[in-house]
Amino acid sequence: MTWTERLSLRIAQSIKTEETRFSVGQLAHGIEIFLLNVMNVIAIVALSLFLDLVGEVIPLLLFFFGLRLLTGGVHLKNPWACLIFTVGLIISGGFLIKNLPEFSSPFIQIGLLVIGGVGFLINYFFAPAKDTYMPNDPKIQSRNRIIVLLTIGIGCLFSVILIGYTYKLSMTYILAVLLQSVLLIPRTFRIISYLENKS
Repeated sequence: MTWTERLSLRIAQSIKTEETRFSVGQLAHGIEIFLLNVMNVIAIVALSLFLDLVGEVIPLLLFFFGLRLLTGGVHLKNPWACLIFTVGLIISGGFLIKNLPEFSSPFIQIGLLVIGGVGFLINYFFAPAKDTYMPNDPKIQSRNRIIVLLTIGIGCLFSVILIGYTYKLSMTYILAVLLQSVLLIPRTFRIISYLENKS
């Protein structure tokens, strides 16, 4: 049992009452996810400040976590591996956005539509992820799928239309869609599971 699991279990046991409709295990799991997300955000913001990437990292972080909140995705079992992976992913994305040269708009617009379309299809077929912390209620899953598909579709259209005015923001949104979508693909789950079992 990791230290985050132990801490979450202690907190859950202390706040659980007879009126609480959730079990201690469910409360502990929710608390642990909250703690891990807080640790991720603190580490990402601190490192982005240190590397002067705040303007690129914060929008990417908001877009990525906003989509991921609705769909779930691959989740590492080890909290430290999860922290390192998430921080590395978001900081690398911020670095890429900061150093991205501005290309000709028509080619970029086609690229944005292709990436957005691929993200839309991945989310259509695989969102929300079935084997993560997302609720198993079909109504909630259906609602989340509709919201994320509308969000991706409308966001990608705005990104294509506004590319001439907000190049970096448009690219940031498309990168967030790409990252979130890749973490939903079943093959990604298998790769992560294989790597965790090997270590």
